Amino acid sequence: MLKEVTIKSKKVELSNIKKITKKELIKNQSTTLGDALSRTPGIQNSYFGPNSGAVVIRSLSGNRVRILNNGMSMNDLSGISPNLNVITDLDNVSEIDIHINDGNVLFGGRAIGGAVNIKDNTIPKEKAPKTLSGFVKAEGSTNLGYKQSFNFNGNIGKHWVWQAGGMNRYNDNIKIPGNTKASLAYDPKIDDLTSSMAQVHVEKEIIRNLTLYPYISQFVLDKMNDPKWGLSEADLYTFEERSFIDGVYVSNPKNSLYIAGQPANTPLSTTIVKGITDYAPVKRGIMPNSHAKSHVLNFGTSYVGEKINFGVGFRRSYGYYGIPGFALRKLPGHTHTHGDGYTHVIEGESVYLPINTESESNSLIMQSEYKPKIGSIEAIRLNYTLQYSKDSELIGSYLANKFSTVRQNARLEIDQKSFSHLKGLWGADILTQNIDGSGEQRYIPNNKSNEYGIFTLQQFTIKFLKLNAGYRHDFVQRRAMLTEGYKPGRGLAGGKLSDRNFNLNQFNTGAQLNVNKYIYLRGSYSHSERAPDINELYAGNNHFAIILEENGDDRLNKETAKTIETEAGFSYKGIKFSITYYNTMLHDYLYLAHTGIARSGGFLVKEWRQSDTKLTGWESEMSYNGKINKNLNLHFGSYFDLVKNSNVSNDNLRDWAEGAYMPNMPTSRFGISGGIEYKKSELSITFDRYLEQRYLGKNINPEPPMPAYSLLAARLSHNIIFKNYKIEYFAAGTNLLNVEARPQNSFLKYLAPLPGINIALGLTLNF
Repeated sequence: MLKEVTIKSKKVELSNIKKITKKELIKNQSTTLGDALSRTPGIQNSYFGPNSGAVVIRSLSGNRVRILNNGMSMNDLSGISPNLNVITDLDNVSEIDIHINDGNVLFGGRAIGGAVNIKDNTIPKEKAPKTLSGFVKAEGSTNLGYKQSFNFNGNIGKHWVWQAGGMNRYNDNIKIPGNTKASLAYDPKIDDLTSSMAQVHVEKEIIRNLTLYPYISQFVLDKMNDPKWGLSEADLYTFEERSFIDGVYVSNPKNSLYIAGQPANTPLSTTIVKGITDYAPVKRGIMPNSHAKSHVLNFGTSYVGEKINFGVGFRRSYGYYGIPGFALRKLPGHTHTHGDGYTHVIEGESVYLPINTESESNSLIMQSEYKPKIGSIEAIRLNYTLQYSKDSELIGSYLANKFSTVRQNARLEIDQKSFSHLKGLWGADILTQNIDGSGEQRYIPNNKSNEYGIFTLQQFTIKFLKLNAGYRHDFVQRRAMLTEGYKPGRGLAGGKLSDRNFNLNQFNTGAQLNVNKYIYLRGSYSHSERAPDINELYAGNNHFAIILEENGDDRLNKETAKTIETEAGFSYKGIKFSITYYNTMLHDYLYLAHTGIARSGGFLVKEWRQSDTKLTGWESEMSYNGKINKNLNLHFGSYFDLVKNSNVSNDNLRDWAEGAYMPNMPTSRFGISGGIEYKKSELSITFDRYLEQRYLGKNINPEPPMPAYSLLAARLSHNIIFKNYKIEYFAAGTNLLNVEARPQNSFLKYLAPLPGINIALGLTLNF
């Protein structure tokens, strides 16, 4: 279980922030941000294959969870496409703040589900401990490749400090304990939509029971040979006594095969499955196309003074990795010339090729803080980020689409000085984003977004009571441009690509009552509003990463969430316990809905719709951390969480397509962890149990539950001092039970399980 750390500050302290320490991140041995935070109650990993995992907060993810770096919005396009992973150097992260249900005022409507603030030292905020310090780390593993990382920092003169850090990671195709596809994929009872999601061809023959039809259609007999009607012998048999032909009704001849008096439940047809084959060959024990390589580089410098801090930095990330799925691609043709000089064109064949993703991001960062120490202002912070990114989807090595993004974010924060029992924060931010696409199979047009926000947070505190209140107003603009080379989709947007403007209001308030020094009670209410994002408004055409034809609707309304949350907690001599209940009503909830249609190549057709939804859930955690003697320290933790994403819309179309609950919802789970620190050695063990989903939705057909599974992980480390260097040796293992684990909330649950057992060995040199 990830531990929560409380840090005292003069800033307003929001009540529901989980602070994940660097030490806990190191213990997790994670490769994605979603996986790194997935042992926090209420937080799960979206798992879009082993190389892409976004944060899911209480079943909400994508465009509803804002990802930030040092308080500034990142170019996170995972809400548009979950394969566009946030590439993060977790070894160089100092801390992660998870805002659950109270990030909307600080960060706007995109944080309607929550926010994740990744804190690092790209721009140093304080002097380095000595002229030169840092670490170098290297590790290799049996199943997840290898990784190297480093960080150096130092001082220049009295006030200047610098730092540089980086990471490099690589893995080949990943081993798994069984088949890459769920057993359901090869079940003869599999339905057509599920077979598309599992990427299998089902060869079947449908035999009609002709003895159930009393008549033969005279209309079909007359028009059988007329090609404009497209009729066949399958259309001959009918229950109708008469046919309407050339303006008059005529009697249909009787079917000589008809047998009267058969039971009412006699099926009209019988389906015989002759074989099930994969779109592309797969090998038992190997997750196909699960390769990955990535690197991150950051450096910066800052002036650290008594009243003024100012710094600049640069951050680059790159990733090329595979998605364990395949898409149909027509290969280029060629010309062929015969001996007599006759030349003709030979069409290229259509084949299934693996889906790959390439992402690159470069950011220029500026941060500043001024502490005037006069008047009513405690501190003023002005930060700015300019980011240029390129995100591509490839079918094999062929470019399907590429999106180039230029994003600018400026943010002003003003801390007001504490007055009596009141302290507060005021702020404003501006975000602009331009996305230009290329490639022959783009699924969104070129577009621009502008977001403007102003906000305030106020906190009143007396000895036993803390009251919080905050308000934010946002103005959001969405613009799409129909440019040469882009073909609008066939969805509800209809190619109009209308301009949209949204005025959004965010509000939250909360109270915490300290009953005594051991027990507290907390309650909060929040109102959040989110503007539809560019894919929800304007998407069209095949979206290869999610193996769907995605269609937006430029008429969609803003989404509104109203949340009531209560919590009780207890703390005594190293023992901490808390339990939380929440209830969220989402009005005009946006979701990607089934249409029941599939195009060539096995792509299901989905479209963005909205209707009302209710979220309810429980979260609880307990921990103990105690020092037995000067050499021995013990810690223990446990947690559980439960979330239900319920359809309360009274929408017949949604009832038919998605059912009583949203499909792909996180399952209930519980976990325990323990550890022992003895002198210079430490052992940590975690166990998580994911239960079979009881609250199942539909993908038009009922959603099948994935089997329950258990995950066991451990890490053992030992530290030595050698010539003033601190060296840590470690061994770590994940999925030590080597079980086949398929998260219910994963889009790829039929195609790819979690990686099999992995043992990593490595060392860290600190100086």
